[in-house]
Amino acid sequence: MIASAGTRAVRWAVIIVLGVATAGMIAVSLRANFLFGYGFGQSPEKAQVFGWANVAADLWKVSGLILISGLWRAQRRRLAALLFPAWSLCFAWGMVGAIGVYAQDRTTLIGNRATDADAYAAAVREIADIELKLSGLSSRTVAQVDASIAAVLSRPVWIGDRIRGTVGTVSVNCTRHERATADACLDVARLREERADAQEAGRLQSRAAEIRDVLAPLRHRGAILPADPAAELLAWLSGNQLSVRDISFGFPLAFALLIEVISAIGPAAIVAFADGTRDIGKGSYAATERALASRGALRPATASFGAPEHVARWMAERTEPAVGGPAIQLAHLHTDYAAWCTSVGGDDLGLKAFQHAFDMVRDAREIRGSIRKFGNRYYGIRLVASVRLLSEHRGLGR
Repeated sequence: MIASAGTRAVRWAVIIVLGVATAGMIAVSLRANFLFGYGFGQSPEKAQVFGWANVAADLWKVSGLILISGLWRAQRRRLAALLFPAWSLCFAWGMVGAIGVYAQDRTTLIGNRATDADAYAAAVREIADIELKLSGLSSRTVAQVDASIAAVLSRPVWIGDRIRGTVGTVSVNCTRHERATADACLDVARLREERADAQEAGRLQSRAAEIRDVLAPLRHRGAILPADPAAELLAWLSGNQLSVRDISFGFPLAFALLIEVISAIGPAAIVAFADGTRDIGKGSYAATERALASRGALRPATASFGAPEHVARWMAERTEPAVGGPAIQLAHLHTDYAAWCTSVGGDDLGLKAFQHAFDMVRDAREIRGSIRKFGNRYYGIRLVASVRLLSEHRGLGR
């Protein structure tokens, strides 16, 4: 009984965990499809209409497979086949919506990263060009060069023993040619060239400072990292057989498949699991009997041996698995079977026919190996009444 309770607990844990995970995927799918449809609207009212229409289609995708599989098991296969194209269309539309929403967001994200990376690379190249240009320009500032020019222009000009004036006054700041100031004005010309270089150096240094101010936030946003590191890694793992671009385009498809497949097939799978395991740990063969009877898996070998389905129903009501218990005689099983037939108003099979039918049932795929046979004794099965009587006997003994 402890093992049965543990099995039931595991079953419910599986159903709850998978149910919560599937519900989460369904919520993601519904939201994505709503946003995808909402983007079609040219007005708020139309956007709401398109968005909720997509939600309705997605709900049909989620529950349609459960409906179709139920109709198929109920032998309404023509109706199930007619509904399957509608479900397939809803599934395909859900895929388109998921791909559209995810691809748009991912493209925007990767595009922004790529833009930052390009801007960072361009800024680094421009700084390198500036530093190269600065290496060939004057290292003095404009003020220093201006001071040198002023010193040359203030030199006195001697004519004979008399000072005629300064270089600046005689040559009008070196704009008029005078023999007495020719050499000094040549120095001024060189200094003015140096002053132009110093001005250019100052401009370039200001530009470099502006670029460095831009580089800091770009580095903070990850501009020095690959725009799509996951795609880079997968491309490397593939031996560069897949390009980063191919992988980047494949991500939305893989993500959409993950969401849509789980949200579409998950509910039907959980329902099937819950239905197929609802008799786990209950101490009977009810699930086996139902599965065998519904599929027609058991058929009488000959007319004289009767129907194994009848024996399977008796097993479902009157027996339960017994792990490590004692053997039970075939005659004991047949006696209980005969009593059960009398209670349900059925015809009792003879001992030989009962044994043949019983062996067919225990050899079914669902319970094969759980009941072992040794001569006319069987291990791994016991009568429910025997268990109840044993419990009552132990209670009276106390």
